[in-house]
Amino acid sequence: MKTKKLKLVHKIFIGLFLGILVGAILSKIGTDHIFVVKTIPWLDLLGQLFLRIIRMVLVPLVLFSIISGISNLTEIKKLRSIGIKTLVFFFLTGFGAITMGIIMAQIIQPGAGVQIGQLETGAVEMKELPTIFETILDIFPENIFESLAQGEMLHIISFSMFIGAALLIMGERAKPIVDLVDRCSEMMYKVTDIVVRFTPYGVFGLMGNAVATFGVSIFGPVFKFIVADYLASILYIAIVYSAILFFIAKVNPLKFYKKSLQPWAIAFSTCSTAAALPVTMKVGTDELGMPKENASFILPLGATANMNGTGIYFGIVVLFAAQLYGVSITLGQQIMLVLTATLLSIGCAAAPQTGLIISIALLTNLGIPLDGLALIAGVYRIIDQIHTSTNALGDLVIGVTVSAMEGDLDREIFNHGGMFANNESLKVSKE
Repeated sequence: MKTKKLKLVHKIFIGLFLGILVGAILSKIGTDHIFVVKTIPWLDLLGQLFLRIIRMVLVPLVLFSIISGISNLTEIKKLRSIGIKTLVFFFLTGFGAITMGIIMAQIIQPGAGVQIGQLETGAVEMKELPTIFETILDIFPENIFESLAQGEMLHIISFSMFIGAALLIMGERAKPIVDLVDRCSEMMYKVTDIVVRFTPYGVFGLMGNAVATFGVSIFGPVFKFIVADYLASILYIAIVYSAILFFIAKVNPLKFYKKSLQPWAIAFSTCSTAAALPVTMKVGTDELGMPKENASFILPLGATANMNGTGIYFGIVVLFAAQLYGVSITLGQQIMLVLTATLLSIGCAAAPQTGLIISIALLTNLGIPLDGLALIAGVYRIIDQIHTSTNALGDLVIGVTVSAMEGDLDREIFNHGGMFANNESLKVSKE
């Protein structure tokens, strides 16, 4: 009898839950026990090694895939059509996400009754709120080689878009370069195939280390905040994402979510949409039927500019801090909060802890004391998991929807095909 092999997505979830279990056991034993002291560094090594090899492929993958995606569009009009639709969805879903966070914070009142008298002030570092002009300027690099070396994703994306557009305008004269870029893009997909096989082990290490270090008791003091954050994200996925998929993309939302479990799980465990991006792009083309050129343009851009889960957190954390001190935020201030946070969420880096730093800037701008954020800083890793996984899922939602609106979505692949239907390995999309 032939033994059925586990699919990669199943292995990832096994690694996720084993990591939580092992972390809880180590936390119960005690972080000062010699066994735990010796074990945690090994868990940390597994997680950090996985993140390191993901970062290793990220810059060349994004660079070549965006250039390839844009240069292979049939005409500049197509690029303009896809780009406008994508940016409009980014703004609208971001606006809606922050509004959802504010509404949920008003209902659950996570800051009511929380004592913060013994919190350490200065537990988090304050940064200045960037202006709209600074946010716009930061999209473009001064030195692309420096940006490539430092992995500045907004800079790399904007530079790649210019190169791709230039090759598209050049037409037949650019064909040798476009062919070379296509081969380089395909090569990076192959490298990604190798790297993602380490995902279950990396997820196990990351979750085991996080739970062992923080312990399960961290859920107590800010349980209402965690509930508000997770509930708002889940409702946003269930209502807004599902409505977009059903009414605009005209696809089955349940089928979409089933096929998107793998990038969701990676984003959830790593707290980085950038870390999930290689797999997000593979699932977008091989499982959901997005054209490779659409996925290569929309998904890397979304990993940096489409931060719905983080936007939900912005809405909740400001009202949470205000409730701690009995500060009343007017309707006008809430509207300005939504507009400001929408712009800031678009400029977020696709990396852990970024939302925490930007929320400090938001509170500073509103004149709300920062002491309450020390509560959130201790559990930010836990809540950032639902933010990041919501972000990654949103990238795929918009990618599928824009492709459907353009008439490019392969519904046969979406409904019946896909890499998980045949085997666990990640295949390169057929050209």
